[in-house]
Amino acid sequence: MASGLSAVALAYYTLPVVATLLHAGLGYWVYRRHWNRAGAKWFVITLAIGGLGTVAFSIQLLSESLIKQSLGSMTGFLQICSYLSFTVFAGRYTGTDFHRHWLVRGTFVTVIGGFIVLALFRPPDLYVSNLRLVTEPITYYAYDIEPGLGVIYLLVYALTFYTYYKLIVYLLSTSARSTRQLALLVCGSASIAVVVLLSQAGLFPASELNHAAYATIPFILLATLALFRFDLLNVQPVARNAVVENLRDPVLVLDDERRVVDFNDASTLVWPDLDAHIGEPFDAACPTLAGEVDPAVEDEGANRLTLPTDGRDRHYSVTVSRVARRDGDDEWLSVLLRDVSALEQSRWQLQKQNERLDQVASTVSHDLRNPINVADGYTEILQRMIDEDGLDAEEGEEALERLGQIQTSHDRMEAIIDDILTIAREGKTVEETDSVSLATAAEDAWANVDTRDATLTVTDDRRLQADRSKFLSILENCFRNALDHGLPDVTVEVGATDDGFYIEDDGPGIPPEHADTVFEYGYTTTDEGTGLGLSIVKTVAESHGWTVEHDADYDSGARFVFEGVGTERTEIAHGPS
Repeated sequence: MASGLSAVALAYYTLPVVATLLHAGLGYWVYRRHWNRAGAKWFVITLAIGGLGTVAFSIQLLSESLIKQSLGSMTGFLQICSYLSFTVFAGRYTGTDFHRHWLVRGTFVTVIGGFIVLALFRPPDLYVSNLRLVTEPITYYAYDIEPGLGVIYLLVYALTFYTYYKLIVYLLSTSARSTRQLALLVCGSASIAVVVLLSQAGLFPASELNHAAYATIPFILLATLALFRFDLLNVQPVARNAVVENLRDPVLVLDDERRVVDFNDASTLVWPDLDAHIGEPFDAACPTLAGEVDPAVEDEGANRLTLPTDGRDRHYSVTVSRVARRDGDDEWLSVLLRDVSALEQSRWQLQKQNERLDQVASTVSHDLRNPINVADGYTEILQRMIDEDGLDAEEGEEALERLGQIQTSHDRMEAIIDDILTIAREGKTVEETDSVSLATAAEDAWANVDTRDATLTVTDDRRLQADRSKFLSILENCFRNALDHGLPDVTVEVGATDDGFYIEDDGPGIPPEHADTVFEYGYTTTDEGTGLGLSIVKTVAESHGWTVEHDADYDSGARFVFEGVGTERTEIAHGPS
């Protein structure tokens, strides 16, 4: 090479060598230090392909004319591949994997396959034409791009600018801790596009030369700064919009004037038409929430409210956070609604279980004490009778009668104990359920009870989720209650409601003065009853998460309505059993 090279020519020949060394050095450092980081492998692949491209470009510049011409296609192919690998790196680094989209993949295949076909067959009307040797300020081949190659370049440019767009979107939506390294990465990659566009405009001394190899130098320098100064691959950005959009809990964003300016998809389950209220005041867009939450008050985490969500009531804990804008001029708010329905359900069930424990303790201490006292009294009478010179015939009969009364008291205690055990065991929260037919379960429960001349009618059916054994316990206790308090030929009816089922009879019903205490432990209107049957019904229903109420408006007997059951209702034609 002539010793009298100008400074411009010297720069043209030496800068590709510098770019190659920068590619190799940075790629090796990332390989040794950050190989297992997200996106690191594709970052190294991008540097390796770009380095090979600058090597080919250097050889092309320094070689004879024939080699220059043959290396042109290889240099162009490596440059295109480096753009594509950077797109994959960006998708991996940001965690969006947008490079896996079928359209992006199709572009990859079209670009690589199309370039290879054009480079191999070189159709003059599709690849390049007017190949000419330029000698100033350096020696290189220039050419005119034909439509086929032009389409390939346009696809590469489109894909590259889409990659920049994705990076910029994440830059704008990423926390301040990751902004600087991502901004350097965006600027570095954008510098390549800027240099290539300026080259196409003929603004460099070698006006017809592709300057893509030189454009990699600012990219490498800025990427190096991002790696060494701001830990590019260690602090991977987690974009706020990706996090918020994937939250299952509703999130609202209010501006400094307390207008709704943004929300995530989960919010539309609570407010389906929220999109139509963007820009409106908070109290107009979400009046129920605004009535419970005052954005001007600190520490909003204690707020609890119930809102209809996707057709059902859900319980939410509301947290309001203040978000200072980067310019510091105003302050926005984020409103997070955390779904605590499961927690509320557990709290409610725990409260009910504690109440049952208190009631069981009361039953043990009070209801069992009475029969024990009765048995003790009769035992003392028998002891006195036996102590007084033995028993005659009449006294023997009386003694047997007393023994029978003692046995009755013991039987009553045994029944009470059995019912208490049922409450303790059946009152536990149901964790595993099966699909159960209301009609089938009613008929099975009816067969388990001594029904005498009574009649069962099932008006319609529904499928419900329940523990079958416990569900039968509910039905059996309701049936026994009707049989114990009604006539021998009482009629019991079972049917479905919109959200559950009912059990009713045509017996005497429950006196109005006892309507509020019918489910209390020990409630009974007969001497033989334990007073725990309906308590068991309520306990087992609540263990399923259901509610049961006595229908005070029903005047043809007793009627109990179970709600919160759900599932499908089916009309059937059941005759009496």
